[in-house]
Amino acid sequence: MMTVTNAAKKVLPKGTRRRKMAAWTVGRVKRLLIKPPGISYEKWITDIEPLTISKNTNHKYIPKISIVIPAYNTPDKYLIPMIDSILNQTYENWELCIADGSTSKVRSTSIKKQAARDDRIKLVEVSENLGISGNTNMAIKIATGDFIAFMDHDDLLAEFALNEVVSAINKDQSIELFYSDEDYITENGKKRLLPYFKPDWSPELFLSANYMAHFVVVKSQIIKAIGGLRPEFDGAQDYDLLLRITEKKPVIYHIPKILYHWRQADDSTAKNMNTKSYADDSGKKAIKEYIKRNNIAADVLSGPDDLPTNYRIKYKIIGSPKVSIIIPFKDKAELLKVCVASIIKKSSYQNFEIILVDNNSQEPGTTSYLNKIGKHKNIHVIEYNKPFNYSAVNNFGRKQASGELLLFMNNDMKVINDDWLEELIGVAIQPEIGAVGGFLFYPDRKIQHAGVIVGMTGTAAHVFRQLKPHTLTFYRYPDWVRNYLAVTGACLMVRASTFDKVGGFDERFIICGSDVALGLSLHESGYRNVFTPYAKLFHYESQSVGSYNNIPPSDYDLSMVRYKKYLEGGDPYYNPNLEIMSETPTPAGTYGQ
Repeated sequence: MMTVTNAAKKVLPKGTRRRKMAAWTVGRVKRLLIKPPGISYEKWITDIEPLTISKNTNHKYIPKISIVIPAYNTPDKYLIPMIDSILNQTYENWELCIADGSTSKVRSTSIKKQAARDDRIKLVEVSENLGISGNTNMAIKIATGDFIAFMDHDDLLAEFALNEVVSAINKDQSIELFYSDEDYITENGKKRLLPYFKPDWSPELFLSANYMAHFVVVKSQIIKAIGGLRPEFDGAQDYDLLLRITEKKPVIYHIPKILYHWRQADDSTAKNMNTKSYADDSGKKAIKEYIKRNNIAADVLSGPDDLPTNYRIKYKIIGSPKVSIIIPFKDKAELLKVCVASIIKKSSYQNFEIILVDNNSQEPGTTSYLNKIGKHKNIHVIEYNKPFNYSAVNNFGRKQASGELLLFMNNDMKVINDDWLEELIGVAIQPEIGAVGGFLFYPDRKIQHAGVIVGMTGTAAHVFRQLKPHTLTFYRYPDWVRNYLAVTGACLMVRASTFDKVGGFDERFIICGSDVALGLSLHESGYRNVFTPYAKLFHYESQSVGSYNNIPPSDYDLSMVRYKKYLEGGDPYYNPNLEIMSETPTPAGTYGQ
Protein backbone atom coordinates (compact mmCIF):
# COMPACT_ATOMS: atom_id res chain seq x y z
CA MET A 1 0.00 0.00 0.00
CA MET A 2 1.08 3.55 -0.65
CA THR A 3 1.36 6.11 2.11
CA VAL A 4 -0.29 9.46 1.41
CA THR A 5 2.46 11.93 0.51
CA ASN A 6 3.05 15.31 -1.06
CA ALA A 7 -0.45 16.67 -0.84
CA ALA A 8 -2.59 19.21 0.90
CA LYS A 9 -5.93 20.55 -0.24
CA LYS A 10 -5.27 23.95 1.26
CA VAL A 11 -2.70 25.77 3.33
CA LEU A 12 -2.24 23.88 6.59
CA PRO A 13 -3.74 25.43 9.75
CA LYS A 14 -1.99 28.45 11.19
CA GLY A 15 0.38 27.61 14.00
CA THR A 16 1.56 24.32 12.55
CA ARG A 17 5.26 23.67 12.05
CA ARG A 18 4.68 22.74 8.43
CA ARG A 19 5.70 24.75 5.40
CA LYS A 20 2.83 26.11 3.37
CA MET A 21 2.12 24.08 0.28
CA ALA A 22 -0.57 23.66 -2.35
CA ALA A 23 -0.60 20.66 -4.64
CA TRP A 24 -4.26 20.15 -5.28
CA THR A 25 -5.69 19.82 -8.76
CA VAL A 26 -9.23 18.76 -9.67
CA GLY A 27 -9.58 14.98 -9.64
CA ARG A 28 -5.97 14.23 -8.69
CA VAL A 29 -2.97 15.38 -6.68
CA LYS A 30 0.05 16.63 -8.49
CA ARG A 31 3.36 15.47 -7.01
CA LEU A 32 5.66 18.28 -5.98
CA LEU A 33 8.52 18.62 -8.42
CA ILE A 34 10.75 20.63 -6.10
CA LYS A 35 11.27 19.78 -2.45
CA PRO A 36 12.46 22.50 -0.08
CA PRO A 37 16.02 21.35 0.67
CA GLY A 38 16.42 22.66 4.20
CA ILE A 39 19.49 24.70 5.11
CA SER A 40 23.04 24.14 6.28
CA TYR A 41 23.71 23.68 9.98
CA GLU A 42 25.84 26.83 10.02
CA LYS A 43 22.92 28.86 8.67
CA TRP A 44 20.54 27.16 11.10
CA ILE A 45 22.78 28.25 14.00
CA THR A 46 22.80 31.91 12.92
CA ASP A 47 19.27 32.30 11.56
CA ILE A 48 17.07 29.75 13.29
CA GLU A 49 18.52 28.76 16.65
CA PRO A 50 17.99 32.24 18.19
CA LEU A 51 14.28 31.85 17.43
CA THR A 52 14.10 28.64 19.44
CA ILE A 53 15.54 30.02 22.68
CA SER A 54 13.14 30.76 25.54
CA LYS A 55 13.25 34.44 26.53
CA ASN A 56 11.41 33.91 29.82
CA THR A 57 13.63 33.92 32.90
CA ASN A 58 10.98 35.03 35.41
CA HIS A 59 10.02 31.59 36.67
CA LYS A 60 7.59 31.00 39.54
CA TYR A 61 9.38 27.82 40.55
CA ILE A 62 13.15 28.23 40.83
CA PRO A 63 14.67 24.79 41.48
CA LYS A 64 18.36 24.33 42.14
CA ILE A 65 20.15 22.27 39.51
CA SER A 66 23.32 20.46 40.52
CA ILE A 67 25.70 19.87 37.62
CA VAL A 68 27.96 16.92 38.46
CA ILE A 69 31.31 16.45 36.73
CA PRO A 70 34.01 13.82 37.23
CA ALA A 71 37.37 15.47 36.52
CA TYR A 72 40.59 13.65 35.78
CA ASN A 73 43.77 15.48 34.77
CA THR A 74 41.62 17.91 32.81
CA PRO A 75 43.79 20.29 30.75
CA ASP A 76 43.05 24.01 31.05
CA LYS A 77 42.11 24.21 27.36
CA TYR A 78 39.06 22.08 28.23
CA LEU A 79 38.55 22.94 31.88
CA ILE A 80 38.29 26.71 31.59
CA PRO A 81 35.81 26.80 28.65
CA MET A 82 33.72 24.14 30.41
CA ILE A 83 33.46 26.21 33.59
CA ASP A 84 32.90 29.38 31.57
CA SER A 85 29.92 27.76 29.86
CA ILE A 86 28.35 27.19 33.28
CA LEU A 87 29.19 30.61 34.68
CA ASN A 88 27.57 32.13 31.59
CA GLN A 89 24.22 30.41 32.16
CA THR A 90 21.21 32.71 31.90
CA TYR A 91 19.63 30.75 34.78
CA GLU A 92 21.45 31.36 38.05
CA ASN A 93 20.17 28.88 40.64
CA TRP A 94 22.74 26.17 40.01
CA GLU A 95 25.70 24.56 41.68
CA LEU A 96 28.64 22.87 40.00
CA CYS A 97 29.85 19.78 41.84
CA ILE A 98 33.27 18.57 40.69
CA ALA A 99 34.89 15.38 41.94
CA ASP A 100 38.57 15.55 41.05
CA GLY A 101 40.49 12.31 40.76
CA SER A 102 43.52 13.87 39.07
CA THR A 103 46.91 12.22 39.53
CA SER A 104 48.74 15.34 38.29
CA LYS A 105 49.43 18.02 40.92
CA VAL A 106 49.52 20.66 38.18
CA ARG A 107 46.06 19.69 36.97
CA SER A 108 44.72 19.37 40.50
CA THR A 109 46.00 22.83 41.38
CA SER A 110 44.41 24.27 38.25
CA ILE A 111 41.04 22.74 39.10
CA LYS A 112 41.21 24.24 42.59
CA LYS A 113 41.94 27.63 41.09
CA GLN A 114 38.97 27.41 38.71
CA ALA A 115 36.67 26.16 41.48
CA ALA A 116 37.45 29.32 43.46
CA ARG A 117 35.95 31.52 40.75
CA ASP A 118 32.39 31.25 42.10
CA ASP A 119 30.80 30.30 45.42
CA ARG A 120 28.40 27.99 43.59
CA ILE A 121 31.27 25.70 42.57
CA LYS A 122 31.92 22.81 44.97
CA LEU A 123 35.03 20.67 44.76
CA VAL A 124 35.70 17.32 46.35
CA GLU A 125 39.16 15.84 45.93
CA VAL A 126 39.23 12.09 45.51
CA SER A 127 42.37 10.71 47.13
CA GLU A 128 42.27 7.65 44.91
CA ASN A 129 40.84 7.89 41.41
CA LEU A 130 37.58 5.93 41.47
CA GLY A 131 36.90 5.97 37.74
CA ILE A 132 34.04 7.69 35.93
CA SER A 133 31.25 6.20 38.04
CA GLY A 134 33.00 6.45 41.38
CA ASN A 135 34.06 10.05 40.85
CA THR A 136 30.62 11.06 39.59
CA ASN A 137 29.01 9.45 42.64
CA MET A 138 31.31 11.52 44.84
CA ALA A 139 30.06 14.63 43.05
CA ILE A 140 26.46 13.49 43.55
CA LYS A 141 27.08 13.09 47.29
CA ILE A 142 27.87 16.80 47.68
CA ALA A 143 24.97 17.87 45.45
CA THR A 144 22.07 19.64 47.16
CA GLY A 145 19.97 20.47 44.09
CA ASP A 146 16.43 19.43 43.26
CA PHE A 147 17.72 18.08 39.96
CA ILE A 148 21.03 16.57 38.93
CA ALA A 149 22.52 17.32 35.51
CA PHE A 150 25.31 15.23 34.03
CA MET A 151 28.22 16.72 32.13
CA ASP A 152 31.70 15.61 31.01
CA HIS A 153 34.79 17.59 32.01
CA ASP A 154 35.71 18.61 28.46
CA ASP A 155 32.30 19.57 27.02
CA LEU A 156 30.23 22.77 26.92
CA LEU A 157 26.69 23.76 27.84
CA ALA A 158 24.75 26.21 25.69
CA GLU A 159 24.31 29.36 27.78
CA PHE A 160 20.54 28.91 27.75
CA ALA A 161 20.64 25.19 28.67
CA LEU A 162 19.55 25.41 32.31
CA ASN A 163 16.92 28.04 31.58
CA GLU A 164 15.33 25.74 29.00
CA VAL A 165 15.17 22.94 31.55
CA VAL A 166 13.61 25.19 34.18
CA SER A 167 11.16 26.62 31.64
CA ALA A 168 9.98 23.07 30.97
CA ILE A 169 9.76 22.31 34.69
CA ASN A 170 7.57 25.36 35.22
CA LYS A 171 5.17 24.13 32.56
CA ASP A 172 4.96 20.64 34.06
CA GLN A 173 6.41 19.83 37.47
CA SER A 174 5.59 16.13 37.06
CA ILE A 175 8.54 15.70 34.67
CA GLU A 176 11.30 13.61 36.23
CA LEU A 177 13.84 13.17 33.44
CA PHE A 178 14.89 15.63 30.75
CA TYR A 179 17.08 15.17 27.72
CA SER A 180 17.94 17.51 24.88
CA ASP A 181 19.35 17.66 21.38
CA GLU A 182 23.11 17.94 21.08
CA ASP A 183 25.93 18.57 18.65
CA TYR A 184 29.71 18.25 18.48
CA ILE A 185 32.36 20.90 18.73
CA THR A 186 35.79 20.58 17.20
CA GLU A 187 38.74 19.86 19.48
CA ASN A 188 39.66 23.55 19.56
CA GLY A 189 36.05 24.53 20.30
CA LYS A 190 35.78 26.85 17.30
CA LYS A 191 33.18 25.03 15.21
CA ARG A 192 29.89 23.29 15.89
CA LEU A 193 28.97 20.35 13.69
CA LEU A 194 26.96 17.12 13.37
CA PRO A 195 23.86 18.06 15.34
CA TYR A 196 21.65 15.27 16.57
CA PHE A 197 18.03 16.38 16.37
CA LYS A 198 16.35 13.67 18.39
CA PRO A 199 12.83 12.27 18.64
CA ASP A 200 10.73 12.36 21.77
CA TRP A 201 11.00 9.36 24.09
CA SER A 202 11.47 6.24 21.96
CA PRO A 203 12.01 3.08 24.05
CA GLU A 204 12.98 0.86 21.13
CA LEU A 205 15.48 3.41 19.83
CA PHE A 206 16.99 3.65 23.31
CA LEU A 207 17.70 -0.08 23.24
CA SER A 208 19.54 0.45 19.94
CA ALA A 209 21.76 3.26 21.21
CA ASN A 210 21.98 5.63 24.16
CA TYR A 211 20.49 8.43 22.14
CA MET A 212 19.53 10.47 25.23
CA ALA A 213 23.17 10.78 26.40
CA HIS A 214 23.51 14.60 26.47
CA PHE A 215 22.06 16.73 28.00
CA VAL A 216 20.41 14.65 30.75
CA VAL A 217 18.81 16.13 33.87
CA VAL A 218 17.12 13.92 36.48
CA LYS A 219 15.27 14.53 39.73
CA SER A 220 17.75 14.09 42.57
CA GLN A 221 15.53 11.79 44.58
CA ILE A 222 15.42 9.32 41.68
CA ILE A 223 19.21 9.23 41.37
CA LYS A 224 19.62 8.65 45.09
CA ALA A 225 16.82 6.07 45.21
CA ILE A 226 18.47 3.80 42.61
CA GLY A 227 21.95 4.17 44.05
CA GLY A 228 23.72 6.34 41.51
CA LEU A 229 26.19 5.05 38.93
CA ARG A 230 27.70 1.57 39.01
CA PRO A 231 31.50 1.26 38.47
CA GLU A 232 31.20 -2.15 36.82
CA PHE A 233 29.54 -0.39 33.87
CA ASP A 234 32.23 2.28 33.36
CA GLY A 235 32.28 3.30 29.73
CA ALA A 236 28.49 2.98 29.56
CA GLN A 237 27.72 4.02 33.13
CA ASP A 238 25.22 6.65 31.98
CA TYR A 239 23.46 4.11 29.75
CA ASP A 240 23.12 1.68 32.65
CA LEU A 241 21.84 4.48 34.88
CA LEU A 242 19.23 5.58 32.36
CA LEU A 243 18.12 2.02 31.69
CA ARG A 244 17.51 1.56 35.40
CA ILE A 245 15.65 4.86 35.59
CA THR A 246 13.47 4.42 32.51
CA GLU A 247 12.29 0.97 33.54
CA LYS A 248 10.60 2.69 36.49
CA LYS A 249 8.39 4.53 33.96
CA PRO A 250 9.27 8.12 34.94
CA VAL A 251 7.77 11.13 33.19
CA ILE A 252 10.29 11.88 30.42
CA TYR A 253 10.52 15.12 28.48
CA HIS A 254 12.58 15.85 25.39
CA ILE A 255 13.74 19.44 24.89
CA PRO A 256 14.17 19.82 21.11
CA LYS A 257 17.01 22.32 21.36
CA ILE A 258 20.79 22.01 21.18
CA LEU A 259 21.76 22.36 24.84
CA TYR A 260 25.01 20.41 24.84
CA HIS A 261 28.21 20.58 22.81
CA TRP A 262 30.21 17.35 22.87
CA ARG A 263 33.90 18.03 22.30
CA GLN A 264 35.80 15.94 19.77
CA ALA A 265 38.83 15.63 22.02
CA ASP A 266 41.56 13.22 20.98
CA ASP A 267 40.71 10.76 23.76
CA SER A 268 36.95 11.21 23.49
CA THR A 269 34.40 8.82 22.02
CA ALA A 270 32.96 11.91 20.32
CA LYS A 271 35.93 11.74 17.94
CA ASN A 272 36.71 8.04 17.84
CA MET A 273 34.52 5.43 19.49
CA ASN A 274 37.38 2.95 19.47
CA THR A 275 39.30 5.08 21.98
CA LYS A 276 37.02 3.51 24.58
CA SER A 277 36.29 0.12 23.12
CA TYR A 278 35.24 -1.09 26.56
CA ALA A 279 32.23 1.21 26.23
CA ASP A 280 30.69 -1.20 23.73
CA ASP A 281 31.10 -4.18 26.04
CA SER A 282 29.78 -2.20 29.00
CA GLY A 283 26.75 -1.13 26.95
CA LYS A 284 25.93 -4.73 26.06
CA LYS A 285 26.32 -5.71 29.69
CA ALA A 286 23.95 -2.92 30.74
CA ILE A 287 21.28 -4.06 28.28
CA LYS A 288 21.69 -7.71 29.30
CA GLU A 289 21.11 -6.69 32.91
CA TYR A 290 18.08 -4.66 31.81
CA ILE A 291 16.40 -7.52 29.93
CA LYS A 292 17.17 -9.89 32.80
CA ARG A 293 15.60 -7.55 35.36
CA ASN A 294 12.52 -7.16 33.19
CA ASN A 295 12.15 -10.87 32.29
CA ILE A 296 12.53 -10.23 28.57
CA ALA A 297 13.52 -13.26 26.50
CA ALA A 298 16.16 -11.86 24.16
CA ASP A 299 19.81 -11.85 23.17
CA VAL A 300 21.93 -8.72 22.92
CA LEU A 301 23.99 -8.44 19.74
CA SER A 302 26.00 -5.78 17.97
CA GLY A 303 24.03 -3.28 15.94
CA PRO A 304 24.15 -2.66 12.19
CA ASP A 305 27.58 -2.70 10.60
CA ASP A 306 29.08 -3.58 14.03
CA LEU A 307 29.21 0.12 14.88
CA PRO A 308 30.43 0.40 18.51
CA THR A 309 27.80 1.23 21.15
CA ASN A 310 25.02 0.37 18.70
CA TYR A 311 23.03 -2.66 19.74
CA ARG A 312 20.45 -5.15 18.56
CA ILE A 313 17.87 -6.80 20.77
CA LYS A 314 17.02 -10.14 19.18
CA TYR A 315 13.87 -11.40 20.84
CA LYS A 316 13.35 -15.09 21.41
CA ILE A 317 10.14 -16.59 20.13
CA ILE A 318 8.37 -18.64 22.78
CA GLY A 319 6.47 -21.48 21.16
CA SER A 320 5.61 -21.25 17.47
CA PRO A 321 2.87 -18.69 16.87
CA LYS A 322 1.16 -18.99 13.51
CA VAL A 323 1.50 -16.10 11.06
CA SER A 324 -1.20 -15.35 8.49
CA ILE A 325 0.39 -13.54 5.54
CA ILE A 326 -2.34 -11.63 3.72
CA ILE A 327 -1.57 -10.53 0.15
CA PRO A 328 -4.23 -8.80 -1.97
CA PHE A 329 -3.69 -8.80 -5.73
CA LYS A 330 -5.26 -8.30 -9.11
CA ASP A 331 -3.52 -10.14 -11.94
CA LYS A 332 0.21 -9.24 -12.25
CA ALA A 333 0.94 -12.94 -11.86
CA GLU A 334 4.68 -12.51 -12.38
CA LEU A 335 4.92 -10.08 -9.49
CA LEU A 336 2.86 -12.33 -7.24
CA LYS A 337 4.90 -15.36 -8.24
CA VAL A 338 8.16 -13.68 -7.20
CA CYS A 339 6.65 -12.54 -3.91
CA VAL A 340 5.19 -15.91 -2.92
CA ALA A 341 8.25 -17.88 -4.06
CA SER A 342 10.55 -15.69 -1.98
CA ILE A 343 8.41 -16.27 1.12
CA ILE A 344 8.36 -20.03 0.66
CA LYS A 345 12.01 -20.46 -0.32
CA LYS A 346 13.62 -17.85 1.91
CA SER A 347 11.75 -18.12 5.21
CA SER A 348 13.49 -20.11 7.91
CA TYR A 349 10.37 -19.77 10.08
CA GLN A 350 7.78 -22.21 8.77
CA ASN A 351 4.58 -21.84 10.79
CA PHE A 352 2.73 -19.57 8.41
CA GLU A 353 -0.14 -19.54 5.99
CA ILE A 354 -0.40 -17.35 2.91
CA ILE A 355 -3.83 -15.93 2.14
CA LEU A 356 -3.99 -14.64 -1.42
CA VAL A 357 -6.96 -12.33 -1.85
CA ASP A 358 -7.93 -12.22 -5.53
CA ASN A 359 -9.58 -8.91 -6.38
CA ASN A 360 -11.23 -9.34 -9.77
CA SER A 361 -8.31 -10.91 -11.67
CA GLN A 362 -9.04 -11.60 -15.34
CA GLU A 363 -5.80 -12.59 -17.07
CA PRO A 364 -5.40 -16.27 -18.10
CA GLY A 365 -1.87 -16.31 -16.73
CA THR A 366 -3.19 -15.43 -13.29
CA THR A 367 -5.72 -18.27 -13.36
CA SER A 368 -3.03 -20.73 -14.41
CA TYR A 369 -0.71 -19.62 -11.61
CA LEU A 370 -3.45 -19.75 -8.97
CA ASN A 371 -4.48 -23.26 -9.99
CA LYS A 372 -0.91 -24.38 -9.51
CA ILE A 373 -0.02 -22.52 -6.33
CA GLY A 374 -3.37 -23.26 -4.69
CA LYS A 375 -2.29 -26.88 -4.24
CA HIS A 376 0.32 -25.79 -1.68
CA LYS A 377 -0.92 -26.79 1.78
CA ASN A 378 -0.05 -23.41 3.34
CA ILE A 379 -1.58 -21.26 0.60
CA HIS A 380 -5.25 -20.31 0.41
CA VAL A 381 -6.75 -18.41 -2.50
CA ILE A 382 -9.92 -16.46 -1.72
CA GLU A 383 -11.96 -14.13 -3.92
CA TYR A 384 -13.00 -10.58 -3.17
CA ASN A 385 -15.18 -9.65 -6.13
CA LYS A 386 -15.86 -6.02 -5.32
CA PRO A 387 -14.27 -2.77 -6.52
CA PHE A 388 -10.75 -2.33 -5.19
CA ASN A 389 -10.51 -0.92 -1.68
CA TYR A 390 -7.19 -1.63 0.03
CA SER A 391 -8.65 -1.44 3.52
CA ALA A 392 -11.69 -3.58 2.77
CA VAL A 393 -9.80 -6.26 0.89
CA ASN A 394 -7.29 -6.64 3.74
CA ASN A 395 -10.02 -6.69 6.37
CA PHE A 396 -11.70 -9.42 4.32
CA GLY A 397 -8.45 -11.36 4.26
CA ARG A 398 -8.13 -11.01 8.01
CA LYS A 399 -11.53 -12.70 8.47
CA GLN A 400 -10.18 -15.79 6.73
CA ALA A 401 -6.94 -15.81 8.76
CA SER A 402 -6.31 -18.30 11.56
CA GLY A 403 -2.92 -17.01 12.75
CA GLU A 404 -2.14 -15.32 16.05
CA LEU A 405 -0.16 -12.81 14.03
CA LEU A 406 -1.21 -11.01 10.86
CA LEU A 407 1.29 -9.91 8.25
CA PHE A 408 -0.13 -7.59 5.61
CA MET A 409 1.99 -7.52 2.47
CA ASN A 410 1.87 -6.02 -0.97
CA ASN A 411 2.19 -8.37 -3.93
CA ASP A 412 5.20 -6.45 -5.27
CA MET A 413 7.62 -7.64 -2.58
CA LYS A 414 10.61 -9.98 -2.45
CA VAL A 415 12.16 -11.34 0.75
CA ILE A 416 15.89 -10.70 1.23
CA ASN A 417 16.97 -12.30 4.53
CA ASP A 418 16.00 -15.78 5.75
CA ASP A 419 15.12 -14.76 9.31
CA TRP A 420 12.85 -11.87 8.36
CA LEU A 421 9.78 -13.52 9.89
CA GLU A 422 11.55 -14.33 13.15
CA GLU A 423 12.53 -10.68 13.45
CA LEU A 424 9.02 -9.36 12.83
CA ILE A 425 7.48 -11.97 15.13
CA GLY A 426 9.97 -11.37 17.95
CA VAL A 427 9.09 -7.69 18.07
CA ALA A 428 5.35 -8.08 17.43
CA ILE A 429 4.78 -10.54 20.29
CA GLN A 430 6.02 -8.04 22.89
CA PRO A 431 2.88 -6.98 24.80
CA GLU A 432 3.35 -3.20 24.43
CA ILE A 433 3.95 -3.32 20.67
CA GLY A 434 1.36 -2.57 18.01
CA ALA A 435 2.45 -2.63 14.37
CA VAL A 436 5.91 -3.70 13.19
CA GLY A 437 7.30 -2.69 9.81
CA GLY A 438 10.27 -3.96 7.83
CA PHE A 439 13.23 -2.39 6.02
CA LEU A 440 12.16 -2.05 2.39
CA PHE A 441 14.42 -1.34 -0.57
CA TYR A 442 14.13 -0.33 -4.18
CA PRO A 443 15.83 -2.70 -6.65
CA ASP A 444 18.97 -0.48 -6.53
CA ARG A 445 19.09 -1.11 -2.75
CA LYS A 446 18.29 2.45 -1.82
CA ILE A 447 15.77 2.81 0.98
CA GLN A 448 12.08 2.73 0.17
CA HIS A 449 10.79 2.45 3.75
CA ALA A 450 12.44 2.88 7.14
CA GLY A 451 9.47 4.37 8.97
CA VAL A 452 6.68 6.89 8.41
CA ILE A 453 6.67 10.48 9.65
CA VAL A 454 3.25 12.11 9.86
CA GLY A 455 3.31 15.58 8.33
CA MET A 456 6.32 14.91 6.14
CA THR A 457 5.88 16.42 2.66
CA GLY A 458 2.41 17.57 3.69
CA THR A 459 0.58 14.50 4.97
CA ALA A 460 2.90 11.53 5.66
CA ALA A 461 6.02 10.13 4.03
CA HIS A 462 8.92 7.72 4.41
CA VAL A 463 11.87 9.29 6.20
CA PHE A 464 15.30 8.32 4.78
CA ARG A 465 13.72 7.40 1.43
CA GLN A 466 16.26 7.15 -1.42
CA LEU A 467 19.21 7.14 0.99
CA LYS A 468 21.60 4.23 1.33
CA PRO A 469 21.67 2.10 4.49
CA HIS A 470 24.18 3.20 7.17
CA THR A 471 23.91 6.84 6.06
CA LEU A 472 24.65 9.26 8.91
CA THR A 473 22.08 12.06 9.03
CA PHE A 474 21.02 14.80 11.46
CA TYR A 475 18.43 12.23 12.65
CA ARG A 476 21.24 9.67 12.80
CA TYR A 477 21.05 6.24 11.18
CA PRO A 478 18.17 4.69 9.24
CA ASP A 479 19.38 1.26 10.44
CA TRP A 480 18.33 1.73 14.05
CA VAL A 481 15.24 0.09 15.46
CA ARG A 482 12.89 3.00 16.14
CA ASN A 483 9.39 3.87 17.23
CA TYR A 484 7.16 5.66 14.76
CA LEU A 485 3.54 6.72 14.69
CA ALA A 486 3.10 4.41 11.69
CA VAL A 487 4.82 1.98 9.38
CA THR A 488 3.93 1.15 5.80
CA GLY A 489 1.19 -1.35 5.10
CA ALA A 490 3.37 -2.89 2.39
CA CYS A 491 4.92 -5.05 5.12
CA LEU A 492 3.12 -4.70 8.44
CA MET A 493 2.83 -7.29 11.21
CA VAL A 494 0.45 -6.99 14.14
CA ARG A 495 -1.12 -9.37 16.64
CA ALA A 496 -4.56 -10.42 15.39
CA SER A 497 -6.19 -9.58 18.73
CA THR A 498 -4.65 -6.11 18.71
CA PHE A 499 -5.68 -5.47 15.10
CA ASP A 500 -9.25 -6.45 15.96
CA LYS A 501 -9.23 -4.33 19.11
CA VAL A 502 -8.64 -1.11 17.16
CA GLY A 503 -11.10 -2.04 14.42
CA GLY A 504 -8.71 -3.03 11.63
CA PHE A 505 -8.15 -0.84 8.58
CA ASP A 506 -10.46 2.14 8.13
CA GLU A 507 -12.44 1.27 4.99
CA ARG A 508 -13.14 4.90 4.19
CA PHE A 509 -9.59 4.96 2.79
CA ILE A 510 -9.65 3.41 -0.65
CA ILE A 511 -6.02 3.24 -1.80
CA CYS A 512 -3.75 4.95 0.68
CA GLY A 513 -3.70 6.41 4.16
CA SER A 514 -5.24 3.56 6.13
CA ASP A 515 -1.86 2.14 7.17
CA VAL A 516 -1.03 5.46 8.83
CA ALA A 517 -4.55 5.65 10.31
CA LEU A 518 -4.05 2.15 11.74
CA GLY A 519 -0.73 3.21 13.24
CA LEU A 520 -2.36 6.24 14.85
CA SER A 521 -5.16 4.10 16.29
CA LEU A 522 -2.61 1.72 17.79
CA HIS A 523 -0.54 4.62 19.16
CA GLU A 524 -3.58 6.28 20.66
CA SER A 525 -4.57 2.96 22.26
CA GLY A 526 -1.25 2.86 24.10
CA TYR A 527 0.77 0.60 21.82
CA ARG A 528 4.17 1.42 20.35
CA ASN A 529 4.73 0.92 16.64
CA VAL A 530 8.19 -0.23 15.61
CA PHE A 531 10.41 -0.21 12.55
CA THR A 532 13.01 -2.97 12.45
CA PRO A 533 15.92 -2.92 9.99
CA TYR A 534 16.44 -6.68 10.43
CA ALA A 535 13.50 -7.76 8.28
CA LYS A 536 14.63 -6.81 4.77
CA LEU A 537 12.60 -6.97 1.57
CA PHE A 538 12.62 -5.46 -1.89
CA HIS A 539 9.57 -3.38 -2.71
CA TYR A 540 8.77 -2.71 -6.34
CA GLU A 541 6.61 0.20 -5.23
CA SER A 542 3.13 0.67 -6.64
CA GLN A 543 3.60 -1.65 -9.59
CA SER A 544 0.21 -3.21 -9.04
CA VAL A 545 -1.88 -0.28 -7.81
CA GLY A 546 -0.40 2.19 -10.28
CA SER A 547 0.83 5.74 -10.01
CA TYR A 548 -0.01 8.28 -7.35
CA ASN A 549 -2.25 10.02 -9.88
CA ASN A 550 -4.79 7.20 -9.38
CA ILE A 551 -5.29 8.01 -5.72
CA PRO A 552 -8.81 9.39 -5.13
CA PRO A 553 -8.99 12.88 -3.62
CA SER A 554 -11.10 11.48 -0.79
CA ASP A 555 -8.05 9.63 0.57
CA TYR A 556 -6.23 12.94 0.96
CA ASP A 557 -9.23 14.63 2.53
CA LEU A 558 -9.56 11.80 5.06
CA SER A 559 -5.85 11.87 5.77
CA MET A 560 -5.88 15.58 6.53
CA VAL A 561 -8.73 15.04 9.00
CA ARG A 562 -7.35 11.87 10.62
CA TYR A 563 -3.79 13.22 10.92
CA LYS A 564 -4.86 16.70 12.02
CA LYS A 565 -3.61 16.41 15.60
CA TYR A 566 -0.12 15.50 14.39
CA LEU A 567 -0.11 17.92 11.46
CA GLU A 568 -0.76 20.74 13.93
CA GLY A 569 1.23 19.53 16.93
CA GLY A 570 3.98 17.61 15.22
CA ASP A 571 5.01 13.98 15.02
CA PRO A 572 6.57 13.12 18.40
CA TYR A 573 9.03 10.76 16.75
CA TYR A 574 10.50 13.49 14.56
CA ASN A 575 12.04 16.84 15.50
CA PRO A 576 10.74 20.37 14.80
CA ASN A 577 14.27 21.47 13.84
CA LEU A 578 14.27 19.11 10.84
CA GLU A 579 12.87 20.11 7.46
CA ILE A 580 9.42 18.54 7.32
CA MET A 581 9.15 18.94 3.55
CA SER A 582 12.14 16.72 2.86
CA GLU A 583 12.43 12.97 3.38
CA THR A 584 16.17 13.45 4.01
CA PRO A 585 16.68 14.81 7.55
CA THR A 586 18.22 18.26 7.22
CA PRO A 587 17.92 21.44 9.36
CA ALA A 588 14.71 23.33 8.73
CA GLY A 589 14.69 26.86 7.38
CA THR A 590 11.83 27.82 9.69
CA TYR A 591 11.01 26.97 13.28
CA GLY A 592 7.54 26.38 14.67
CA GLN A 593 5.85 26.86 11.30
